Amino acid sequence: MPPLVLSEEEAAAIVLGLKEVASGIHPTSADAAVSAMAKIVQVLPARIRRRIDSLRSLASVPVTPQSAVITDVAVLTTVALACRDHETLKFTYRAPRGQVTERMVQPHRTVSVDYRLYLIGWDLDRSDWRTFRIDRIEDPARNGKQFAPRRIPGDDPIQYIQSQISSLPAKYPVRATVQAGADVVKREVAHHGSVEQIDATTCEVYIPAESLDWAAFCLASIGASFVVHGPLEAIEYLRGWGERLTDATRAPIRTLEKET
Repeated sequence: MPPLVLSEEEAAAIVLGLKEVASGIHPTSADAAVSAMAKIVQVLPARIRRRIDSLRSLASVPVTPQSAVITDVAVLTTVALACRDHETLKFTYRAPRGQVTERMVQPHRTVSVDYRLYLIGWDLDRSDWRTFRIDRIEDPARNGKQFAPRRIPGDDPIQYIQSQISSLPAKYPVRATVQAGADVVKREVAHHGSVEQIDATTCEVYIPAESLDWAAFCLASIGASFVVHGPLEAIEYLRGWGERLTDATRAPIRTLEKET
């Protein structure tokens, strides 16, 4: 592909477009979008990078539960290039409960799972594999030290990320019984939780959720009767959902008279 001559507006449009592809809302490979974005951003003048940062909030495609959160294109670009060049990466990491730590990592792969972007890396201080949500990485810097790539556990980066996510303690460990076959339930719950068949028409569902909004939506989207067994916060939250939805159907119906 020969060199392209782009205006500032064209360069910004390309990077913002790739950002949306990387977010997982399009069928194109997110990995390919991250790689392409890294190549383009690294050769952009500083003024255009600042222009892209100022335009991030104006992207036309909104971030939804079905799209990854990419808050900083420069962070994603730095991480992707460090993975490509097998170069040690130093960054500040903000954990879910607010803890902030300095990390020194050999980055191996960026992966899009459950509409989030993750980094798989070998943590030099802990001498073990770790996964990091890229939207929680701050001030990444490559130190110029290259390393020999290691073999990711299990050889499948997506399965590895999913196994790490499922092993984390959930804020809301939602458990429910659903009146539907396992095949139907698994299509809706997908990898957001686990499904165990009780009989041909009943399943036990476990959804480790950080948000009760998402757990409620996931269960309701199955389109079958279900009973939530816990935790108590989930039971009360679903009860509130049900009351509000029922009240919405009792609102008086207005008829509009045609103007004559």
